[in-house]
Amino acid sequence: MINLGYDWHRFASLREALEVGGLKTLTQWLVAFFAIQVLVPKFLHHKRHLAFGLSLLLLALLMSQFYIAVSYLYLEPTYPLTYGAFYNNNLADYSLIERLGFSDMIRYIVISKIPTLLFPAVVLIAVNFYEEQQRLLAYKEQKQAAELQALKTQLNPHFIFNTLNNIYSLAISGSTHTAEAVAKLSGIFDYVLYRCNERFVSLDAEVEMIENYVALEALRYGDRLNTNIDNQIKKPTQVAPLLYLTLVENAFKHGVTQELNQARINITIKNNKQGAVVFTVENTKPINNPNNDSHQPIGLANLKRQLKLIYPDQHQLNIVETVDTYAVELVIGSELASEES
Repeated sequence: MINLGYDWHRFASLREALEVGGLKTLTQWLVAFFAIQVLVPKFLHHKRHLAFGLSLLLLALLMSQFYIAVSYLYLEPTYPLTYGAFYNNNLADYSLIERLGFSDMIRYIVISKIPTLLFPAVVLIAVNFYEEQQRLLAYKEQKQAAELQALKTQLNPHFIFNTLNNIYSLAISGSTHTAEAVAKLSGIFDYVLYRCNERFVSLDAEVEMIENYVALEALRYGDRLNTNIDNQIKKPTQVAPLLYLTLVENAFKHGVTQELNQARINITIKNNKQGAVVFTVENTKPINNPNNDSHQPIGLANLKRQLKLIYPDQHQLNIVETVDTYAVELVIGSELASEES
């Protein structure tokens, strides 16, 4: 209907109108089909935009030639008194070869048809591009969710193994704190299994879980360990679950396990000037093993991968090492992106 336009009244029959309008629709369909099936995968998907644009223009020129040939060979002789009369009055002196050779009049006709031939293709390419972007976005989200779940699955058994070893040590020694340790572990399991399935959780809940973990470790090491947790954030804050636990685990593994004398772990949570959350874990280095350089456990590698997935361009992981201490600072917040830019 659109392709017939205001000329519909000059056609002698419905068949003529359908064939004239159908020819233009067919050429539009051919342009769109070859553009989407051939040109888009070959050029546009490979970001060869200039080649795509030139190829699309060449395709439209070829289809305009096809339109001229069908018009000359079929429509004009089939409907000489209506469709043919218009062309006979204006192009009667032009043969098919001359019409395809782009004389001044034909060049004007061809150029005027190119926008009409390209318009449906451009619309369909835009729709196709939008749908492809939506599919890629959905695939990326599913991939990230699956990878995050795999990373958490890899982290949790590591944590469980360490904690059960702690309780086992208490039970072997007949400690009266064994029941308390089991209760703390139960609280941690409740958090890990049921309360941190969302992408983000309350910072207060995350800190509570870390406090339970630190309490379990304190039961194990007794007077050998001095711990302090300073949470300076009072307003409600959301963070990704189980990120901070990795840093705390590393501090105990490398700062306490190998220390025969007094060990210290300080944990600080606060906001910086930009409003980002700063989580710092500082532990003393074992005096008996000052050359310890094994601060790259599986958990830390998982942490870095999770940060890239959850907080792309919105996190900083800083390590500050002195002769006596080892500190890891994790900064998380959308303000980092604007600050870095």
